[in-house]
Amino acid sequence: MWIYNLKDDIEFEKGQLFTNVDAFRAVLKDYVIQKGFPLLRLKNERSRVTAICNAEGCQWRIHASPVADNITFQIKSYQSQHTCVMDKHCAEATSDWMAKKLVGVMRDHPNMTSKGVEAELRKYGVKPSKMQIFRAKNKALNEIEGTHAESYSKLPSYAELLRNNNPNRICKIHYDRPNLLIEPKFLRIFISFRAQKLGFLEGCRPFVGFDGCFLKGPFGGVLLTAVALDANNSIFPIAFAVTECENKDTWRWFFYYFQEFFGPLDNNIPLTFMSDRQKGLNLAYEEIFPDATGRHCCRHICSNFKSQFPGILLGSFFWKAAKSYDVVGYNEAMASIKDINIAAWRYLDKIPRSSWCRHVFSSELKCDHVTNNFTESFNNWVGDLRGKPILTLVDGLRRKFMKKLHKRYQKGCTLTANITPKIAEKLTQISQASRKCEIHMASEDTFEIGDGDRSYVVNLSKRICDCGAFQISGIPCKHAALGIIYRREKLEHYCEAWFTRDMYLKAYSEMIHPIPDVKRWPVMPDLLPKTVLPPPLRRAPGRPRVNRRREADEGASSSQPKRSSTLKCGNCGAFGHNKRTCKGQPVHRTTANKTTAELMTNRRGRPGRGMASTGLSGAVLWDYAEGAVPIVHSSQGSNHSPTGHNGGVNVQNNCQTTAAGSNRKRGRPASNNPSTSTVRGAGRTKSTRMYSNPQVLVHSTSDIAENATSVSMNAPPNMNSNSISSTSTFSNWF
Repeated sequence: MWIYNLKDDIEFEKGQLFTNVDAFRAVLKDYVIQKGFPLLRLKNERSRVTAICNAEGCQWRIHASPVADNITFQIKSYQSQHTCVMDKHCAEATSDWMAKKLVGVMRDHPNMTSKGVEAELRKYGVKPSKMQIFRAKNKALNEIEGTHAESYSKLPSYAELLRNNNPNRICKIHYDRPNLLIEPKFLRIFISFRAQKLGFLEGCRPFVGFDGCFLKGPFGGVLLTAVALDANNSIFPIAFAVTECENKDTWRWFFYYFQEFFGPLDNNIPLTFMSDRQKGLNLAYEEIFPDATGRHCCRHICSNFKSQFPGILLGSFFWKAAKSYDVVGYNEAMASIKDINIAAWRYLDKIPRSSWCRHVFSSELKCDHVTNNFTESFNNWVGDLRGKPILTLVDGLRRKFMKKLHKRYQKGCTLTANITPKIAEKLTQISQASRKCEIHMASEDTFEIGDGDRSYVVNLSKRICDCGAFQISGIPCKHAALGIIYRREKLEHYCEAWFTRDMYLKAYSEMIHPIPDVKRWPVMPDLLPKTVLPPPLRRAPGRPRVNRRREADEGASSSQPKRSSTLKCGNCGAFGHNKRTCKGQPVHRTTANKTTAELMTNRRGRPGRGMASTGLSGAVLWDYAEGAVPIVHSSQGSNHSPTGHNGGVNVQNNCQTTAAGSNRKRGRPASNNPSTSTVRGAGRTKSTRMYSNPQVLVHSTSDIAENATSVSMNAPPNMNSNSISSTSTFSNWF
């Protein structure tokens, strides 16, 4: 019996056996793709398969039919010689065939890129197109993970398995079902595990960040998450939900089950929520948790602040005010903002200080975070799951949480110090910064620390410092660190218990139990509902966005850098915006003080094919005049005219011009009157009339020219296109 091996070439021989007709057809397709020739199936039935090479003159042929058992297939006749040319672009290599070859590889590497898929298919001697790669990749993923629509029907069974394998957890699924005659549609799901609940209540500070991120599947949706911080200041996810959108109603639903599962909470330490003030989040938790303290992400506040008051200086003072541990630094930063722009100061003064200013944070919480960046880190950590089907997304999050809890518990068991690694690293930096300070002893516990032009009082027994950092963060500041080092003590002894190894182990001591593979799920005949329809498909016009929209002050993505990040407005000339979004007055650009040479430099148009030798400095021959008469423009418009010629200067010069290309002149056809030519420039029209009398002088009548130059040319009476004599007046304004 023949067994296919990727590393070996497929070779047929007469009498070769195959398990059934499908196996023979599959091997035949692989053989055709490997050898690269067009195949024509003369007979393709369950009882016989006959195929030949479709190339002209090629004698290759194969015929197979079943043996006595009517199942096993055998090659009865075979002509192996090829006389055709090999072609790698074989029509047999369809996207379905490619998907079958990719299933095994993509099961181990589900995030394989298009280049990786192409490299894998080239092992079979195939050169796929981009569309074939796209289709084959999607078909392989659907084979592995299932389609997005079908995965919603598996959620009831998955929820039942969660209840059986993970006791004391919460899994709530909401359906949209107006009546019993309609199949239910998926609406929302909320999940949290007992290990997350106990880890948060026993090993984490009561500080939770909430955020939502869009899902990238065809049915959309939003992933709502709640993330805490462990003793190492690392993210500790405690709950998540998938909803149809992000608004006040969905967040209220989220907080309802959050309170049901985690409550009642300890009232000794105030529960603090960090949010971005968007889409009704803070309004929702104020209804469910009226006693909770709210913080607003300063990065989002700064983004809104910069959109109205742009400038690096204002932004730097904003962050100085937000991150200041004492009221003195805050007042100085706000005073600087007020001196620069009082409207910006009013904008920040309207926001409650307790939500964004570090110096008014609770000293009991021991958390000085002013941004919601740790929830953004969580969104980035689960980014590879955001485009998966709903069942793959939910179970993938469970698997990530399970692995992270066990991995960090193992890490905590290996710690030898009393504090966690990140806190120890931070203490090292603080001790180095304390070397620049100066200590003045007052008693064994009290010091006066000089830091530059300021001094701070430190009391180690009460663990306070005038700068405010010691009592708010729970970690010794550089002023307290100098006193501790002076007393020959260790800095870690003055850290709060929230940052110790014991609290770290408490957070990760519980486990999340695994779930069997979907193929091993038991049959649940009594489980309802049997079928769950996906939510309505809301497909927006245009190509779906994959990357998030970046803020105005964010840098470009490293994978897609911008060519230039500086904008200059063509209306007002300022930087930072363009002409379309300009709100200023247009800048009036005048040409009154410019010389003729400067004006001619900026003049649009095609210069002539030669220079006129008129004796005038910078004179240029232009072929914009009608007919065959060239026009000479002088750059000496700044010369003063003699008195008695009305501002004009008479210049007599012999001008011999060769006009061999007069028939190629552009513009309107020449006038029937050969003695008249029209000059058009800058929206004005000037007429110049030529006379046979060589001594007649004609002056320009243009009322715009500041200075006029009169040129008198002598020429014989018979005028032609090769020898031209005219008396013309040329204006300096173009």
